Amino acid sequence: MKHIILIFLLSFQIFSLVFANGGSIDVSYFKKTGNIRLLQKADISLLKEDLRIKIISDTTFIEVTYLLKNNGNTQTVYYGFPVDLYDTARWEGEAFVRKGYEKIKYFEAFVDGKPRKHSYWEQGNAYQSNMYSRNSLTKDVPIHRHWHQLNLHFEKDSLQELVIRYAVENRKIDGLGGLSFLPYATARNFVYDLFPSSSWSDGIVQDFSVTLDLSNLKKNRYKYEITGLENLQIDKDSVGIYNLTTKNFDLKERSFISIEYKNYDIIKGHYLPKIYSKLNVISIASSTPNANYLIDENPKTVWKGKEGDWVLVRFAIRLERNIIDSTRPIPINPKGIIILNGDYSSKENFDTSPKIETVQIKANDILLRKYLEYDKKKGAINYTSFIKLEKSNWFLANENIFEVGQSPLEREFIQSLSDPNVSVWKTHIETIAIYITKSSSESKEVSISDLYFF
Repeated sequence: MKHIILIFLLSFQIFSLVFANGGSIDVSYFKKTGNIRLLQKADISLLKEDLRIKIISDTTFIEVTYLLKNNGNTQTVYYGFPVDLYDTARWEGEAFVRKGYEKIKYFEAFVDGKPRKHSYWEQGNAYQSNMYSRNSLTKDVPIHRHWHQLNLHFEKDSLQELVIRYAVENRKIDGLGGLSFLPYATARNFVYDLFPSSSWSDGIVQDFSVTLDLSNLKKNRYKYEITGLENLQIDKDSVGIYNLTTKNFDLKERSFISIEYKNYDIIKGHYLPKIYSKLNVISIASSTPNANYLIDENPKTVWKGKEGDWVLVRFAIRLERNIIDSTRPIPINPKGIIILNGDYSSKENFDTSPKIETVQIKANDILLRKYLEYDKKKGAINYTSFIKLEKSNWFLANENIFEVGQSPLEREFIQSLSDPNVSVWKTHIETIAIYITKSSSESKEVSISDLYFF
């Protein structure tokens, strides 16, 4: 396969856009300058364009079908289709890995139903304008662009159907910051620009249709936002499929489709067991019966209590070698806690069960605090020991308990202690006590299916 590394001029206006839709390219200009530009083909019309986009978790699958008509003499057109890849980072195993640019999962081209070979050119040092995303991390997002090129041969007054199928990873940066317990995950973003296909004829497609399948995002309760393309209609069943069918759509308007979504729960569920090991509990006690239900890793066994009740957990003392001072071993402490908040024995029981709203937590009888805000008037930081839990959710599609589990801590246990004299290097956390301070129910009762300590 032809493989050419290109150096592109960033000041060239067309490169400020995220490309997806393909178009006719000027090969002679490329040979002279090393840059790509679209070539207007006035005698080839775009009769139909059918675009189908489906997002599953972090991957977008695209299939676009064009019906082209040659209104002139026999000719060969050099067709280019650009695919943009984002710089990403994520956890793999126990290490944080900056992955560089994601790879295209696959790219296929079909002409009149038959597979067509293609070459590709890689363009580095390109930038996507942040005009497509309200939550871009930086003003300009670095991208790596792949131009896939194939030749389209047209007989005089002929029709030709071109189908492009490919899949890419969406933009993301995941990781673990500083001494935090919970992993972080940026919003995911996918953009499809319609403008490059305006290089056909007058830039107007006679029959234009779009199907945007976000049913996987909807099913997993991801929050998403669609911008760019107007008049998309959601399906009657509201499963997350959007459609648009229109006539004489003007591609010169640089219309685009941008989908930005947050799937933090599934990211948390994926990374937590990869980053940490679950701690073994020596003993567990509580102010009400069945404390052992909390550590049996069985969501169908449920501990029940009420406001004012407590749970006390004891851990073994574990030490590791101090490479700086071998005479002072370092304690291996719990990093954090995940609470399966509610009765997860069945969907019906979960919906009706009372849940915890706030807790207080003590490590070695020292109260943990959570940062609230900086008080400018007092010149001090406000903390609270009453830690609020987020709203509980029933299992997602993957039924991963860590996706729906909640943590009262964002930072590691040892970094949440209120006593300023506590030393990370000296203190070993032997006991953790959880006090129920507020229930979601007027009965003041609560239900917990499981506790996980990492």
